[in-house]
Amino acid sequence: MTKYLVLLPEALVVAGAVVVLLLARFGPSRYRRWRRALPAVAALILLAALAVELRVGADVGSYFGGGLLVDRFGLFVKAAVLLAAAVGIAVADWGAEDSMSIGLAMPMLAVFGVMVVASGGDFLSVWAGLELAGGAGVVMLATRRPDSALRLLLLGAAASALMLIGLAYVYATAGSADLGAVHAALLGVAPTLPLAVPVLVLLGALIYRASLAPLQLGAGHGLAAPSPMSIGLVAGLGAAAAVVAAVKVSVAVGAVSVAFSPYVEIVAAVAMAGGGAGALAARSPRTRIAFLVAGQTGWVIAGLATQFRGGIGATIFLLGALVVAATAAPAAAGAAGISELAVSGLGTLRPARAAALTLAMLSLAGAPPLAGFFGEFTIGAALARTGHLELLAVGLLGSLLSLVAAIGTVRVLYLQNPPDEGRRGLVALPVWTRFSAFGAIALCVVIAGYGLFANPISSLADQGAAALGLR
Repeated sequence: MTKYLVLLPEALVVAGAVVVLLLARFGPSRYRRWRRALPAVAALILLAALAVELRVGADVGSYFGGGLLVDRFGLFVKAAVLLAAAVGIAVADWGAEDSMSIGLAMPMLAVFGVMVVASGGDFLSVWAGLELAGGAGVVMLATRRPDSALRLLLLGAAASALMLIGLAYVYATAGSADLGAVHAALLGVAPTLPLAVPVLVLLGALIYRASLAPLQLGAGHGLAAPSPMSIGLVAGLGAAAAVVAAVKVSVAVGAVSVAFSPYVEIVAAVAMAGGGAGALAARSPRTRIAFLVAGQTGWVIAGLATQFRGGIGATIFLLGALVVAATAAPAAAGAAGISELAVSGLGTLRPARAAALTLAMLSLAGAPPLAGFFGEFTIGAALARTGHLELLAVGLLGSLLSLVAAIGTVRVLYLQNPPDEGRRGLVALPVWTRFSAFGAIALCVVIAGYGLFANPISSLADQGAAALGLR
């Protein structure tokens, strides 16, 4: 297998995004003629990239002087984000989006950014992929909410600066920017304060980017809230890029984990409890989804504190479930997700979309026997094994709050009568199309299948943890 064939999935994703943007800019007549078919084409491109990735990613190797790694960790993450973006695009209500070309191209570029982070073998590729995914989220937000985009840009720039400071110090200490070389160089290094502080700053910046974006989006209210796809991109794909980077960096500097684990536990506890409490207090389904994402992101962060193969494997497993549900749930809600009144009786009017939204929210809340439950269960077992019982207790409390909040939305979807059109206000129901109905059914199958095949998927996630050098 040549190194160029290994790059084919990334090339397909980037080519698809570029073609959509160029077609909208330089071929407006063709763009208008093909507009209705573009979401299906984009989803097919992502699925084709997924099929190629499952083939070429099955082999293990290192290319371009160690800058590109092909291993089980990269295979798992790439497959998860490609599938998440495909079902998110398929289930989306494109009538609620401001620009279809931006709405298709930016998620694909964000997917490419996550793929770069997952397969990167050094600090530069991890940082570049993270910034690309974050930049795509900023562009997507700016189509409707320039103020939110500017705020996200400034917060992301601050986190990026802190990350670069930490990376520079670790590079100076280890003498290499290669993740494997850093891991080997720090094995015999004592966790002194001068080394622990930059490492803490580095991981703190990554965790900050992963957990703050969903919480920030959860504060949006009113009719000028961000579009559904932009919420899914930032809270799903953008946060996934930061989590993947945090996993790789935390394993590389695992020799000094005793210095940063207590602080990681504090952040995880705040995210789990705060996400659950925020979801319970929120009334808007869209806001509730954002807080549910923040709460489950806390579980993923908690897994980083374990620093052994079983714990990181559980973290990778839950990350796959999280990115699918977080990316697709806002798209499934559509514009109606802005208020409970707008989604009342959606189970009667749009049964497939309501089922997809229900399963996605319950998975984010950790309801059994869905994907999120098995991920949180395995991380909880790892926390108990490593003695983090207080963190486990906080996580269980947060999950209970999240579950009650998700059930509240399910009650509105299925037990309340649809409102009269005059009471619905300016928010219209998501438009029914065969493609969106197929996307909703596909999302249900993916979330249910993730839980049904939890054992083999967990085995692949464990192989991903082993590929990072954990035992």
